[in-house]
Amino acid sequence: MSETIETLFRTPQDALVFAYNYSMQRQDRSLVDRLAAPSPRTGKGLSGNDGAGQAGMIRRLLSILSTRELAVLAVLYAPRSWPCSCRSSCCSGHMRNPEYDAAIETLDVAALEVLSGRIVHYQLRRGLLEKAIFEHRKNREKSLPKPELKTLAIKCGVAEGTADAHWKLIKAWFLGQPRPHRIKPSPRRRVVAGSGTADVADAEDGGTSVPTSIDGLASIVCKKADEILLALPCIGTNSNKTE
Repeated sequence: MSETIETLFRTPQDALVFAYNYSMQRQDRSLVDRLAAPSPRTGKGLSGNDGAGQAGMIRRLLSILSTRELAVLAVLYAPRSWPCSCRSSCCSGHMRNPEYDAAIETLDVAALEVLSGRIVHYQLRRGLLEKAIFEHRKNREKSLPKPELKTLAIKCGVAEGTADAHWKLIKAWFLGQPRPHRIKPSPRRRVVAGSGTADVADAEDGGTSVPTSIDGLASIVCKKADEILLALPCIGTNSNKTE
């Protein structure tokens, strides 16, 4: 007799969004706050202990990743803040998510390696890192504020050209480099071939160099997470029947 395993998450990304946004992981939330902002349910009706258990299982599987890799997942999928309804006079209606902030600090230290040998304003480095995170999250979260390079440069008191040079380094490190749209033709030269002549690639070029894309830290970590989570029978195409 076969048993159908239900697909709870369409993709590993859906599972990550669910695990990092499940509200019951915040034990300090008041009952009023929980009622005002119920947990997002990317899975099929998961809530209460079932939802907490599913989120915990996903987190446990990901725990084999390094501290830096887990920080990447947190900044990509965890909310930057939580709704707050404490009604204090100083309350803005939101409170910072400590997990997101801790992850940003971890990656900020890692970014020092990328900008080694350069004197970089802390606020500029942090702003460029958050800009890179925005670029990755923007397709999923349309409401995110877009950090502008010119505005960031003025705020930090540096030349826009300096901010742009540092941005290119941070962007390549975190987001990678896409494959160029146009490939520059290889240098050619005419040589004797049999009874005639032929155009061949220059010896220094070899005629085999083809520009390729380079994965950034975010893409590398997401691929690792995908490989780990696809082992779960409740995700995507791994939903199947077992005897």
